[in-house]
Amino acid sequence: MKVKEVMTHNPITLSTKSTLKDGAGVFIHSHIDSTPVVDEEFHLVGMFSKIHLFKAIEEGKSPDTSINILMNTQVSCVQEEENAKIVFDKKEDKFPVITPEGKLIGILTKTDLLKAYNRKLEYTVKNLNTILGSSDRGVIAIDNQLKVTFFNERARKLLGDTEDSLVGKSIYEIMSDSTLPKVIETGKEEIRKTISYQGKKIITNRTPVFYEHRIIGAVALFEDATERNEFFEKYKAQKSTIETLQTILEMTYDGIVVVDKKGYITMMSKAYAKFLGVDHREVIGKHVTEVVENTELEKILETGQTDVADLQRIKGNNMIASRIPIIKDGKIQGAIGKILFRRIEDLDVLYKRINKMKEELEHHKKDANSAYYSFESIIGQSKEMIKTKKLAEKAAYTHSNVLLLGESGTGKELFAHAIHKKSNRSKLPFVKVNCAAIPNDLLESELFGYEGGAFTGAQKKGKIGKFEVADGGTIFLDEIGDMSLHMQAKLLRILQEKEIEKIGAISTKKVDVRIIAATNQNLADLVKKGKFRGDLFYRLNVVTVNIPPLRKRQGDIEILARHLIDKICNSMGRYVEGISEKAVVFLNSYQWPGNIRELENVIERAINIIGQEIIIQPKHLPEEITGNFSTKEIKSLKERVEEIEKQTIIEAIEAVMGNKAKAARLLNISRASLYEKIEKYHL
Repeated sequence: MKVKEVMTHNPITLSTKSTLKDGAGVFIHSHIDSTPVVDEEFHLVGMFSKIHLFKAIEEGKSPDTSINILMNTQVSCVQEEENAKIVFDKKEDKFPVITPEGKLIGILTKTDLLKAYNRKLEYTVKNLNTILGSSDRGVIAIDNQLKVTFFNERARKLLGDTEDSLVGKSIYEIMSDSTLPKVIETGKEEIRKTISYQGKKIITNRTPVFYEHRIIGAVALFEDATERNEFFEKYKAQKSTIETLQTILEMTYDGIVVVDKKGYITMMSKAYAKFLGVDHREVIGKHVTEVVENTELEKILETGQTDVADLQRIKGNNMIASRIPIIKDGKIQGAIGKILFRRIEDLDVLYKRINKMKEELEHHKKDANSAYYSFESIIGQSKEMIKTKKLAEKAAYTHSNVLLLGESGTGKELFAHAIHKKSNRSKLPFVKVNCAAIPNDLLESELFGYEGGAFTGAQKKGKIGKFEVADGGTIFLDEIGDMSLHMQAKLLRILQEKEIEKIGAISTKKVDVRIIAATNQNLADLVKKGKFRGDLFYRLNVVTVNIPPLRKRQGDIEILARHLIDKICNSMGRYVEGISEKAVVFLNSYQWPGNIRELENVIERAINIIGQEIIIQPKHLPEEITGNFSTKEIKSLKERVEEIEKQTIIEAIEAVMGNKAKAARLLNISRASLYEKIEKYHL
């Protein structure tokens, strides 16, 4: 074990300019007995300890006395590449760790080393117990007093014992005719002995355990002979199956290579080996990157995603390659690569389609990775969304607080990220807090932090709060409508005074934080009901961005659906080409109470149940979307136009507080036309 693996990095130090008073302060606050002394370039010059301090006090020296005249300059040091155990040969307990140039980089104590060895020992014992406990063979260990010291679950099942704990019992209490004690007596191991126990034939190996040339116990490993024979029969059957598959592989014209989870070749067809100019037997055990140029099987092993009809250049030829992971019990065990030996010129159409798919996939991967960071990733071309994005972008350039209003699932958090990214604070922290997800009694400490020992269970060093973390940047307070009145008062003070006060602190700290708040509730109503402070509401409501629900963005539903298909297929390793027009009609007719979040759920469900089809149809949509609607019931264009016209008139009248003249001007029609339409639609 090297010194660098055990040492404490960046230790507390004193400088050559430090005084006795400085040293006392370090000892009091850091709870240490000694500390290194370094010069301005961090070269070690000595060690100063409490003994030196006590001696100085005894001699009546001034607190301003330099520690240079008292410290120990003959210090035993170690270097980080040395073996840590060398410190056991030294009398000191603490050793500065220095570079070859003499600069201090850490501290090593014998206590640290002993703890490290103890952890290593515990880890080894734990691993050994885990290995033995999960073995497919029964394991029993006894000491020289014939007491059981280890008994794994497999042994319990083979011997038919039902007691919870057998450790500490005599081996004869478990197996009255056990011959394991005989091994202790003779000191000789017994290999592959067959015994009968409760009607079972058991094959066992028994061996004595020695320590310093004396026997301290014995261990027995055993297995059910019947199960063993069944295993070999299954093995023979599997071997036959593998040989059959290998024969089929050799008969195919395509090239196939199989690798294990680390990328080493376990099988290669003769056709592929011949094409590569290698012996198919000699490549077994080699890493695939050594044998196949431009291979991407390593990527498949990392991601677990399937590549279908990818373009790969091998030996100057453009080949069509497919790669799939081998997954068992949810874990990647290897991968299979397949090459089509055909002229790429004959597959020009497929090649172009592959390139297009790759571009689209990369585009959507990029969107997925940056979905929380820019306005460009907010999908939508409807008039409502364009208007909302423009307002949000304007808000981004200001220093004012922003209030995001919208139903659940409309993308409020997405807008918060985009506003921060576009602002002049974009390179500074962006901190998210869900006010509804944190209990009220913990929210204060989460937002403002606390001093060490401020309350029962508090960390000794205290904790920094979210506002302090966000200093200079932006904090996003989601679900602010759920914040208690007590916390609202605290938040108001930050907005007014630009300062925070930790729990248990005796002073405040200035912070520069822009607040973006979001809620799906009507804060104005909450103010009227006394559940939200009016003064806080007005402070937050400087720039308000109303994010429209999905039902008012029907022009965006199809765009969003197609975007979500690409995104989800990419993450799931699936291929779905798109969604049918009929299915889009159903989506447009639905009210979407869960908004985009619900739409994403619907699309993911459809992809999961689509099977071998590549186009999402109405049958793949939930019944609540399709159950009470028939495509035969689609309204005529005239009816649709009238519905939109009626809704537009209602919104215009509401916007001008019922003033018909203003509403007519807003709609760019005459007052007479407006009254005709009001009468027509019974408004």
